[in-house]
Amino acid sequence: MAPDPDPAAERGRDLDDLDDALVEVRRALQRPGYRHRLLDGLSVEVSLATLRLLRAVQRTTTPATTRATTPASAAVGDAGAPVGAPSIGEVAEALAVDPSTASRLVDRAVAGGLLERRACADDRRRTRLHLSERGRRFLDEVTERRRDLLREITFTWSRGDVDDLVGLLRRLREGFDALEGAS
Repeated sequence: MAPDPDPAAERGRDLDDLDDALVEVRRALQRPGYRHRLLDGLSVEVSLATLRLLRAVQRTTTPATTRATTPASAAVGDAGAPVGAPSIGEVAEALAVDPSTASRLVDRAVAGGLLERRACADDRRRTRLHLSERGRRFLDEVTERRRDLLREITFTWSRGDVDDLVGLLRRLREGFDALEGAS
C-alpha cells in the first residue's frame, strides 16, 4: 500500500504549476506569432509597449465619480483608478516601469499623434495624458483584434469556463495587490 501523499508537497507542486502557467502565458503574449496576429495590418504601426501605454492611459482615465484604491487596480481599469487623466508617473506605475521609460513611450505616442499632453487644471506645472481622437480610434481597432484572437483561442470553451478563468485571475491579481499593500 502506497503512503498517503504529503499535502504540503502536493500544494508546493500545484503552486509550481501555477507559477509555470503564469510564465507561459506571459511568454505566449510576447511570441512573434501572437504579436504579428495582433499588430500586423492595423491602421497605425506600433510596438506592444506603445499599445500597453495607450491601454494604461485609457484604463487610468476615469470620470470624477470614482476614487483610487490601489495602483494595481488602476492598472487593470477597476473603478478605483485615479480620477481624470493620468500623469506620466501614474502611467509608469500602472505599467510597472520607471518614469523615464514611460516618458520615452509617451514622447513616441505624442509624436505619432496617439496621445496628447495637456496642462493639469490644478497645477499648470504638471501635465496629464489624454488619448487623441486617432488614439481612441486605434484602440477601438486593436480591441476588436484582441477580442477576435481571444475568441479564436477560447472557441471550444464554455462561457462558464471563461467566466471562471476571469474570476480566478481577478482573485490572483487581488492577492498580488495585497502583497503590494503589505510591503
